[in-house]
Amino acid sequence: MLKRIKIRVLQAAASCGVSRLLLDSAWRRNRLLILCYHGFAIEDEHIWNQTLFMSPATFGRRLELLHEQRCTVLPLGEALKRLRDGTLPARSVAITVDDGLYDFYKVAFPAFQNGGFPVTVYLTTYYSEFNRPVFDATLGYLLWKAGDIILNWPGMLESAIRLDPAGIIRVQGRVHDYCQSGGLSGRDKDALLAELAARIGIDYEALCSKRLFTLMTPQEVAEVAAAGIDIQLHTHRHRVFRQKEKFLRELDDNYSRIHAVTGSDPRHFCYPSGNVLPEFVPWLEEWGVTSATTCQTGLAARASNPMLLPRLIDVPSLSETEFKAWISGVAALLPQRPYVPDYWSLES
Repeated sequence: MLKRIKIRVLQAAASCGVSRLLLDSAWRRNRLLILCYHGFAIEDEHIWNQTLFMSPATFGRRLELLHEQRCTVLPLGEALKRLRDGTLPARSVAITVDDGLYDFYKVAFPAFQNGGFPVTVYLTTYYSEFNRPVFDATLGYLLWKAGDIILNWPGMLESAIRLDPAGIIRVQGRVHDYCQSGGLSGRDKDALLAELAARIGIDYEALCSKRLFTLMTPQEVAEVAAAGIDIQLHTHRHRVFRQKEKFLRELDDNYSRIHAVTGSDPRHFCYPSGNVLPEFVPWLEEWGVTSATTCQTGLAARASNPMLLPRLIDVPSLSETEFKAWISGVAALLPQRPYVPDYWSLES
């Protein structure tokens, strides 16, 4: 209901000319829209999880809209400098992609290149080196792909569980507890995925051969970086810690691997899963990070804390009306639902 009301308000703003006035206003010129993407579907990932994966058709239409609205798409570093200096051009946008999945290389990278759009990829590096499917995403996908069946998994589950939505959540919780209590390595967890796939009749190696849920390899990262893609910090293991020493070690590990592959000096950071605690800001500043993006929705302004920058997480459920309203800035004037991080996943 609230979404329908919001869309009607945005449509009214567009029809009476408010959106056009705001689009060309000094107010909008002093604000930066930072877009956030995660995955780009190779097969049916967007049907499984529309909060993470864009269909090729929806993604292609987004790029068309940026052209149609005559947006100025800037590299992130330049955009943030010009935001601070008050020299942003009209309709300024920066594009970021979290994680660095292979589907960026296969689907999005060619499209961005063809459109002439500069892009920043926040790369998490562990699964780039250990190039197997990312555990959490693949676990959820396999359980969804199995369909509404009864899963028997002795040694993991105390009893059989039907893989309906509630059952999937139960299985995920049990598997996560098992991995954490057993201190499973990446290879151990990959073997667990193979075991699950065998139990539900899915060819796991065939899935791996399609590179679903894998990250770009170091060689692929080097290739896109050489073509102009900006590779930046997202931690090594896609996690943040409450302990300062461990938190900074994640940055060190992430930085050293990106630098080794690209030769660059990454200084822009993205909080994994949007997990932010107040103490993270001074830690990042002490380390030498110059900006950090969150999952909170909004436009970045000159007064925004550079360590707590808002973005628009673009998902397929975002209508074209809403997307255009974010470009004009009208959407930023309406109340936004705050993003609630997964604080339970923070490491000690």
